[in-house]
Amino acid sequence: MLFKLSFKNIKKSIKDYTIYFITLVLGVAIFYMFNSLDSQQAMLEVSKSTREIIGLMIELLSYLSVFVAVVLGLLIVYASNFLINRRKKEFGIYMILGMGKRQISKIILIETIFVGIISLAVGITVRNIWITIYVYTCSKDVCC
Repeated sequence: MLFKLSFKNIKKSIKDYTIYFITLVLGVAIFYMFNSLDSQQAMLEVSKSTREIIGLMIELLSYLSVFVAVVLGLLIVYASNFLINRRKKEFGIYMILGMGKRQISKIILIETIFVGIISLAVGITVRNIWITIYVYTCSKDVCC
């Protein structure tokens, strides 16, 4: 029953969840993009002097990746709180109808997990498209 209610809530609040979904997709895509730049073939096929510079750049990117993860984590917490605040009346109605805080928490958890899994899949797909375009552009610049 809670699953059915969670999916109905997602459909009903699609406008609010769209903002949350886009935030998660872009966050996943950017995070995985930062973490996969050092393993790209275009980065590995360079001269020795350029390899040292790229090594320093990769080390800098690892620190930057931690920063990006923290910023994205804070953004996700903010977006989650935004969604919960927009639905306070709905949760109040559930409590009046006899639903406990534990059940409401389960509904929120199910909704968050569902949107998170879909966002992860779409975010990784977007990242793969961006990386493909990046590698194609880099290889085109190197060859020509």
